[in-house]
Parts: sequence; C-alpha cells; structure tokens
Amino acid sequence: MKNYLKKFILFIGLMLFTVVYAETVITVDNTKKGITDTGSYYITNKAAFTVNNVISTDSFKAYKILDAYYNENENTITYDFTSDFQSYLNTTTDYKDLKSSDYYSLSSGSITSGSTLTSSTLDKLVSGYASYIKTNNVSGTSMTVSGNTATVSLEAGSYLILPVSTAKVYAVMVGNLDFTAEDDKYWNLNDETIVAKVSETEINKFVGDNKTSADYTINEIFTYTITATVIQYPTNATNKTFKIVDTFDNGITFAGVNTINVKDGETILTNDAGVIKTADGKVVATTSLNGNTITIDFIVDNLTSTTITVTYNASLNANALCTGNKNTAKLIYSNDPYSDGTYETEEKTTTVYTYGIKILKYSGNDKTALLSGAKIEIYSDVELSNKIGEVTTLENGTATFNGLKAGTYYLVETIAPTGHKKINDIISVDVVANNTTCYTDVEISNSKNGLLPFTGGNGSSAYTIIGGLLVVIGGGLMVYYRKKNLA
Repeated sequence: MKNYLKKFILFIGLMLFTVVYAETVITVDNTKKGITDTGSYYITNKAAFTVNNVISTDSFKAYKILDAYYNENENTITYDFTSDFQSYLNTTTDYKDLKSSDYYSLSSGSITSGSTLTSSTLDKLVSGYASYIKTNNVSGTSMTVSGNTATVSLEAGSYLILPVSTAKVYAVMVGNLDFTAEDDKYWNLNDETIVAKVSETEINKFVGDNKTSADYTINEIFTYTITATVIQYPTNATNKTFKIVDTFDNGITFAGVNTINVKDGETILTNDAGVIKTADGKVVATTSLNGNTITIDFIVDNLTSTTITVTYNASLNANALCTGNKNTAKLIYSNDPYSDGTYETEEKTTTVYTYGIKILKYSGNDKTALLSGAKIEIYSDVELSNKIGEVTTLENGTATFNGLKAGTYYLVETIAPTGHKKINDIISVDVVANNTTCYTDVEISNSKNGLLPFTGGNGSSAYTIIGGLLVVIGGGLMVYYRKKNLA
C-alpha cells in the first residue's frame, strides 16, 4: 500500500512539474536563416495577440517588426528586423543604425504608450513606421474584432497594431509574442494582451441659453455656441487635421469672422482679423467664410487644453422662415494620423424660429365686407414706446407682419379704412409658437362713419325707420297746430 502511495505522489509531482513549465516545442522553417545568428532558423510557432478596449465597429491589422529565430544546437533565441522595418530604418536619420536587440529592449519595457500623445523613443520610432506603412503599402495581418476585443494568431516576434477603419484616434500599439526560458532549458511562447488608448472627440451646438432651438424677432441679435473635444494625436503623426465647419440657412445673418470668440479651455484667445492667437502671438486657428459656411481650422499642437469653445453672434433677416432656420456644425478631423484620411462627425443642428401676425379687416359684423387701406402699427410694449413695424390692409382685407418671436404685441390703428371710423383702443395679440401655421390670426371690425356703435345686422334699418317716423309725426303736429291757430 505504501509503494502505491509513493508512486501516486510521484505521479502528481511529475504532473505539477509539467504544468509549471508547459514547454513549447519550437518549430522552424529551415529555408530561412537568421542574420544576427546565422546558425538559427525562422520560428513558425504562433501565439495569441489581443487588444482590449477597442471600438466594436473598428478594424485592425498587425504589422511585424521583429522575426524570431531559434538555434537548436545552442538552444538560443534571437530576433532580427523584418525586411519592411529594416527598409523603414534605412530611410531615417535617427534610427538607421538601430539594432534589433535595441528595439527589443525598448518594446519589452514599454508595451504601449500611456496616452495617444507621448514623446517616448518607442512611440516616435513606431509611429514613424506607421507613416512608412501607409506610404509604401506594407501588408499586414487582419485581426478579428468581437465586442471591445481584437485578436489574431501570429508567429513569434514583435508587432505594431494599426487601425484600418475607425472614427477614433488610437495611440501607438506594439507588443511582443516572445519566449521566456525555464531552467535555461525549456522555452515557453507567451501570448500578448495590451489595452488600447483611444482619443475621441465630440462637438455640440447651442443657440441662446444652451438650447437647440429658440425663437427671435428679425434683426434681434442672438449667440451661437460650439463646444468641441480636441483630438490628441500620436507622436510623429503626419496628419493632424482638426476643424469646425458651421453652415447656416439664408434666413440667418452672420456678423462676420471678426466677431468669432474662441476659448482654449478657460483661456480667452484673441481674434486678429480672423486669425485666432494666444496672448504671445502664437497662431491657434484661422477662420474663413465661404458663402454661408464658416470654417475654423485649428493647429492642435498649439492648443493647451482638450476643450475649445467658440461663440459668435447672428440675427434673422427678411429671408427667415417661420418653419425654422437651421444652423449645423460638424468636426472634420484626421482619423488616420499617418495618411491623408479624414472623418466627419454627425452634424449638430440648432433651429431658430420666427412667427407672424395675420390681420383681417372687415366692416361691421359682415366678414365678407373686407376693408383695405387700414394702417396699423405694431408695438412690443403696452406703453407704445418700442415700435416693431406697421402694415396696411390689402384689397382682400388682410395684412401680414413677419419676423416676431413668441410674446404679446400691441396693435394701434393710425389710419382707418375709407368710410369707417378709426379704432382708438389698443388691441393686444398673443403670438404663440406655432411651426405649422406660422401666423396668429387677428380679426378687427370697423364701424361706418355717422353711425353709433352697434351690433347686429339690422340695426341701421331700424334707426332709419324710427327717424323717418319721428319726422312724419313732427310734421303732422306742426300742420295741426297751424290750422288750429288760424281757426
């Protein structure tokens, strides 16, 4: 029984020993010799490369930087640059003498940058290679994206991961599928997992007091506000496009590029004839106006914060529509920092409305007896100190006045329709926000000259008959008394 127990314990120990060391059986391609070690051959073993925190709709490719080689006689592993990466190094000044062992030392200690904007040697080196890849169409291996994870099985070596399709900006991503030695005898090929660093941007547009819609009177000044998050581009990025594009309808009048105000974080920048500068004169952005489109083109390297705020004034003009006058803003930025690709965000829209009053003038109680020539002034206050405008009724008895925000207005008739009495009372009208019919209807009746105020359609005939009867009776009485006196 004791012998069986000893054998069982020995078996368990061997099992644990095997689990701990998990030796990788190295396979090689005997047709490919190493450069650093000419007695070594290209390793074909594969391991898993995983990138977490990616965007599910993005796609990625892996580009090899170091190949791994194994010398079976010496039981050693060495690394050599791929032909593509060596060709890139030959085009540089700073890195043309770099050795593969130097790169391995850099990458093994710093797998990926802490943010999208760094100045580390590794980031500078591989971001330069990213540009080279784009320019020279270097081939890569596609990764599989599932949720927020990108994975691929790759042969041993060092890799650079680049997004192929994305609306975001990623930091430099590098990692090693390398070997570790166990007891100086066994080699284990390790999987690699890194966490992506992503820089995202956002734009928002408001009118007035942080609203997406508002209503104003024509020629009334109001303010547009745009806020945006600034992209943090990787080191050595060759394309750092970042611009705000703002387009407004014909019913909106822009006050001009000189009136644009820009804040870099909490720092108010100066506007010198459309050129946005810091206090010490460093150019941060340039502004331009082409038709109804404002463009603000930023130099992101000269911005000190990740948030910018833009404000400018505008007003509605005679072309303004009560159905809405739109203003849309979007960002155009480089989502491919190493090439010329750009991405446009979804437009953020604000809408400014304006309304009107439609007056109908008629005689007495007969709404078919339409009156022209009535002149009516419109005021925004009951004291009649702020005149908005005036209208005159047409042959169809109507007059319209456009370009009013919602609120109470006061009508004063200054000239009555021909043959009718002028109305002396102030008429108040509540203009309501109505984006369907646009107008608030007002019906106003005028009495004819020479008539007392009345209501009803038969009042005039009754007064005429009574008056005639009084005249006849009075005449009869005069004749009667005259004859009586003569007798």
